Amino acid sequence: MRQINRQGQRFIALIGIMVCIGGSLTKTPAQTELTNKENTVIETLFEKTKPQCIGRYVIDVPESFNNQLRDSTFISDFKIESKFIYPPAFKHRIELREAELREWKTSAENAPVLKAVIQLPEGKGVIFDRNQPSSDDAYRTLEAHVYVNHIAFIITTDILDLSDPKYEKEKKSYIEISRFTEAQTNTRFTKLAAMQSLIARLQGRLDHEIPMEKGVCIPNGFILDDGEIPKQDVSFVYDTGEFIFSVESDNRFAGSSDTLLSRSAEMNEAIRRHNRKTIRNGNVSPSNIPAQEWLVKGEQEVYSKAENKRIPDLPYYFFTFHANEATGSLTLPKLHILMNNRNKFTSYNDTQMVEIWDRIVGSLRYKPNAF
Repeated sequence: MRQINRQGQRFIALIGIMVCIGGSLTKTPAQTELTNKENTVIETLFEKTKPQCIGRYVIDVPESFNNQLRDSTFISDFKIESKFIYPPAFKHRIELREAELREWKTSAENAPVLKAVIQLPEGKGVIFDRNQPSSDDAYRTLEAHVYVNHIAFIITTDILDLSDPKYEKEKKSYIEISRFTEAQTNTRFTKLAAMQSLIARLQGRLDHEIPMEKGVCIPNGFILDDGEIPKQDVSFVYDTGEFIFSVESDNRFAGSSDTLLSRSAEMNEAIRRHNRKTIRNGNVSPSNIPAQEWLVKGEQEVYSKAENKRIPDLPYYFFTFHANEATGSLTLPKLHILMNNRNKFTSYNDTQMVEIWDRIVGSLRYKPNAF
C-alpha cells in the first residue's frame, strides 16, 4: 500500500526511528578532530568520488559506492525496475518471459493468462497484458519490458477490466454501489496510454550521469517531465559492508510543521529506557536546502559467522537527515538520508562516521533544471 494519511505517516516515521535508534537521545560532547591516521583512512575513501542523481537531487559519494536498490521506484501508479544488460540478453529475457506467461495455468473461465502482446515502437520492447496469479481476469497487470541505452526496464501497473459480458453483474455493482464511473470499470486504455507516455519519456543512464533536462532521476534512468508532475518515490541504497547509506526522494506528501526536530520530545519519551546518545542534532542547510539531522550512537551485538556467536558491546550508529520536510510538494520532493550499521561490524569510529556523513550530506544540491 503506497498511500497513507499524515497521521499514519508520522506514526511509521516515529516507529522506524525508534526501532533503528532504540535509545535515548541525550546529548554528548561534540566529536574531536580526526587524528592523522583516521584522516588518512577517510581521505583514501574519498580520494575519488562520483555524483549520484537521485530524484531531483545530486550527492557525491565515494567511487566505491554502488546503488543496490533497483526495483523500488514508484512513479504515479507504475513500479519501475532497472538493470544494465546487453541487447541479446534483453531479447532473451523477453522471449523467456513470454513463454513463461503462455505456460501459466489458469481456469478455463480466465484463460488465456496472456491477453495481449503489444510491441513498442523502434524495437524498444513489449507490453504484456496478463492475468494476476489466483485472480479473475478482470484484475490484470500491464507489464512493460523496455530497452533504452543498454538499460532494461520492467514497468508494471495493475488494471481493472470489467468489459467482458461475464462481469456484467459485477460491473453493475461497481457502478451502483461503489459509485464507479463507466470509465473506472475499465482502466486498461487509460493506463496503457499513460504507460506508453512514460516509456516515451524514459531514458537509460548510468547513475553518475547527471541529466541536464527537466525531470526526475531513477536508478539507471531518467524520466522527462511532461506537464503535471505525478507522485514520485525514488530510493537508492549503498551497502558498504560496514554500514548502509540510503537516500529517498519522495513527493507523495505535502510539507508540514511536523518535522524531525518537532518530534524530538515524543521520540525521547518513547525510547527513554534505552541507553543510547545523541552525537548532535539540529538545523542544517547544504546548498541552502532547508534540512534537519539527528546523529545517534550506542552499542549493539553483532553475530560473527567466523566465531559462530554474537559479539556484544560493539559500536552502533544511526544518522538521519530530512530535507524540505516543511516545504515539500509535488514539485519539490522531500529527501530522507539514512546511515546506520545495524548488525554490521565497522572499523570506523565516531569521528570517522561523522566525517563520512558530513562529506556526503554536505555535497547535497539540486540537479540542474530540477524545477
